[in-house]
Amino acid sequence: MPDQKRMDKVNKELEKISYLMQRFENTAREEISSREDYLLVCGAMLAVVRNMYVEALGPIDAARLFEALAQTFHYQEDMLNMFQGIEEKPTIH
Repeated sequence: MPDQKRMDKVNKELEKISYLMQRFENTAREEISSREDYLLVCGAMLAVVRNMYVEALGPIDAARLFEALAQTFHYQEDMLNMFQGIEEKPTIH
């Protein structure tokens, strides 16, 4: 029974994350009217996220989180390089 409760909690959290991602992305896209706006909107969102992580985790753990996030870009590039020459590249989330 505890496993089912835990799975229900995880599923509920995943649904909330998905909902919020869609909501925030739609709101952000409404603010974009030119190519230059992409970086402005992304910069604003990044600043908000950074501040909220610092508030929630403290500066040291927030920095660790952002370091780990930055590392995922390298992993993604490495994975995509493995598929060089393949017509359709995979979608990585």
